[in-house]
Amino acid sequence: MNRDGNGGGTGFGGAPRGDRPGKPTGNLPPWKLRPRGNAKVAKGSEGAVWLDEELKAVADLKNDKTREKTGQYLVEGVRAVETLIDRAKENLVAIYESEGLVWNKALLTRSPGKVPVRTIPEREMELLSSTKTQQGLVAVAISRSLRINWETARRVTLVDAIQDPGNLGALFRSCAAFGFDAIVLGKGSVDPWNPRAVRGSSGLIATVPFEASARLDQTIEFLRNKGFAIVGTSPHGKETIDSISLKRKVALLVGNEGKGASANLLDQCDCKVRIPMIAGVESLNVSVAHGILSSGLFGRE
Repeated sequence: MNRDGNGGGTGFGGAPRGDRPGKPTGNLPPWKLRPRGNAKVAKGSEGAVWLDEELKAVADLKNDKTREKTGQYLVEGVRAVETLIDRAKENLVAIYESEGLVWNKALLTRSPGKVPVRTIPEREMELLSSTKTQQGLVAVAISRSLRINWETARRVTLVDAIQDPGNLGALFRSCAAFGFDAIVLGKGSVDPWNPRAVRGSSGLIATVPFEASARLDQTIEFLRNKGFAIVGTSPHGKETIDSISLKRKVALLVGNEGKGASANLLDQCDCKVRIPMIAGVESLNVSVAHGILSSGLFGRE
């Protein structure tokens, strides 16, 4: 993790920050080119469908290794694609829409730069999507996260080995909603560019600065030296988010769905908070808990 004041570190799975190494092709760097793969007959709900080289490569972005190799990821759903166009159009490589789909295509003209849009049959769109209830709109984008500015950051989320991509996407969404400046993903966390994580974030993964594959024990020490209070989340915590006295800078630690945050990381925290609940309910989903605690921090100095 590169922490040189305004530093950011590297993105997850080959994600470029600024210029990514590689031999340019024409006027575009290799990770900005429209996908290309091996044409293939794929099987959808209506039988065999022939995908050309471009569409086969888009479908392959559902796989971790392909995303890592290409430095591109898949964005699914109308809201997620429109958010990316509106907030990070420079990251877009290409958009694919089903025939007859109505969406806010006017967003493409609100800022400089062109993004190619290709219309394809519904049966082909079905094979690009990772969901059974696809919405007829997907995009390919560069796996590029924003740099964290450690000199101005005041609210940070630390993620300890979250495994479910939908939960991780929801964390990005609540961080965007409640003004967090950064997310740091510890080693063992799910790939943030997973299509379910991107969809769960409603495309906001491109708008919240983050680092991945971090040593959270080292991150906690770094943040403490920067003046952050480290707040752990635990059902056994003695305080609540409303009862603690906050410093100007706060880092909120959330943990794995089944085990919670690891004991050694919780031991490094300045305090541990719980969410008051009715007796008999064991715990909340990690993304729900994070949203409640983030809301409690919102607007507090």
